[in-house]
Amino acid sequence: MKKYVTFLLVLLILGTGSVVGFYLNDLSIKATSKLTPGQEKMDHYSLPDEIEIQSEDKTFNLPLDVVPKYKDYLLHEEDVQSEIARTQFVTMETPSIKEHINLVKYNCGNKDCSTILVKSDGRKSGSINLPNGIFQDYKFSPDLTKVLIRYAYSEGRQIYKQILVAIDLQSLQLIGYLSSRLEEQFMLTPNWPIISYDWKDHNHFIIETAALETNGYTDLERWFLSEDRKIKKIKIEIDASKRLNEYPGAK
Repeated sequence: MKKYVTFLLVLLILGTGSVVGFYLNDLSIKATSKLTPGQEKMDHYSLPDEIEIQSEDKTFNLPLDVVPKYKDYLLHEEDVQSEIARTQFVTMETPSIKEHINLVKYNCGNKDCSTILVKSDGRKSGSINLPNGIFQDYKFSPDLTKVLIRYAYSEGRQIYKQILVAIDLQSLQLIGYLSSRLEEQFMLTPNWPIISYDWKDHNHFIIETAALETNGYTDLERWFLSEDRKIKKIKIEIDASKRLNEYPGAK
C-alpha cells in the first residue's frame, strides 16, 4: 500500500512540474513579444524591391531603395498595403523621352501630403525629399535643367498661401534664392499668396503676389474678396551655390 501511495505522489509531482513548465514557457514567449513591439511591426509585411503605384489611369513602378524616407514610412505603418494604395503620383511631362520625372505624394492628411521627386532614365533612378503641403503645379526652366514647384497651404475658407521651390534636375538638389529675405518669404515659409509665376530665364523667375503691407488673415481675406485686387511683381534670382539635398523639415 505504501508503495502504491508513493507511486501516486511521484506521478502527481511530475505532472505538476510539467504544467508549471508549460506555463512559465508561455509567459516567457509573451514577455519576449512585448519587449520588441517595433520589430514585430516591421516584420509583419515583407516589402518587395519595387512597388506599383496607381494614380487615375496611370501606373508607376517605384524602386523602394530609391526612396528611403518613403520606405521607412511604410515599414512603420500597420497596414502597408493600404498605405501603398493611398500613395499617389504626378507625372511631370517633359519633352525628353529618355527621362521620367514623377512627384510621389504620400502620408496625406485632409489635403497636405509628404512629397518626393523621383527621376529615372531607364538605367538609374534618384530622388529628393520635398516639402509637405498641397502640390499645386510646376514649370520647367527654358533650358529644361530646372523646375519650379508650387505648394499651397490653407489659411481657412478660400485663403491660401504658397511657396515656390526650385530643383536642379541634373543633380536632384534644391536651389536656394540669392536673396535670403525672399527665400524666407517665398520658399521656406508660406507667407504670401503666389498668384502666378514664370521663368524669365534659366536663373530668374517672376512671381505675382498681393500688394499688401501685412499678410494677416483679415487683410488677405479682404484682398481675395476685392474685385480690384492690387498685385505686385517680384523678380527672384536663384543662387547655384546654395544647394540642399532635401527640403528643410521634409517628412
